[in-house]
Amino acid sequence: MMKIANKEAVLILSNYDIGAGKKGAADGPKAVKDNVKQLGINFEDVIVLNNAFDREELESSFVFAKFIDQVFESSKTLESTVNAVANSSRIPVILSGDHSNAIGGLSGLKNANPDKKIGVIWIDAHADLHSPYTTPSGNIHGMPLAVLAGLDNNEMSKNKISETEAYYWNELKKLGVLDISPKFDIKDLVFIGIRDAEDEEWELIEKLGIKTFEPEDINTIGIQEILNQTITYLSSCDLLYISFDADSLDPEISLGTGTPSPDGLKKEEAKIIFKTLLNHEKLGAFEITEVNPNLDQDGKEMAKVISELIQFGLKD
Repeated sequence: MMKIANKEAVLILSNYDIGAGKKGAADGPKAVKDNVKQLGINFEDVIVLNNAFDREELESSFVFAKFIDQVFESSKTLESTVNAVANSSRIPVILSGDHSNAIGGLSGLKNANPDKKIGVIWIDAHADLHSPYTTPSGNIHGMPLAVLAGLDNNEMSKNKISETEAYYWNELKKLGVLDISPKFDIKDLVFIGIRDAEDEEWELIEKLGIKTFEPEDINTIGIQEILNQTITYLSSCDLLYISFDADSLDPEISLGTGTPSPDGLKKEEAKIIFKTLLNHEKLGAFEITEVNPNLDQDGKEMAKVISELIQFGLKD
């Protein structure tokens, strides 16, 4: 059996990308899985979720939380799957479409461990702290951390959302049979690689005191020291939820993601992240998201890079 951090690992493919502004990330999980297999990494236990919606056939009736009803349905499926895997003392490795999948992923881990304190390491170019009340785009992949931390951001509100949007937003916040919200304490969050956030998000980061490592920090003190500081900062947490967005990487590595941003992680830095965090004793779940083969030059490059990172992280 494939083992991670001395526990059996289960690969979960959550294919929906309806939370993103661009289509195509739904094809990312399979592309990564196929590349991982070609590299000789065999996850014996693989769960492929049927939780994607055909974007060609849908038009959202919502402005400030696009497709939130579909995101809710897809998130329920992922939540229950992660919950079951975590309850069986196995580690979910989640390959997901867009970053709104983190709502189901982290909710599942928390509902399986309601009495445990979860630390979140968010490796991303973006902060994903918007809510329907502040979003400039309406795309829910920019909102998962606000959902999971139970933040409405009403004091910064600039959008008048509909009653239905508000209903689904509140349902997402308490996702799971235990109705837990928030799923984690916002002070138990660490950003690594963030560099492209809106003013409202930077204001929240400062106001809430969120631990944040920007590109200049990585360049100054190095990624291994940042990981050491992150793990120390989250030492009081019982479990770690790791979310790795492909756009945390520098576009020079690959453009195969929906919202690339310059000054991202180098491949060697990402390798150290995977090696350190995939093997950490407190790992609860590891999510990899926003790989979009439709935006790649050959449809495969980003999936290859991510697969190599997984391979390096799992190497003895």
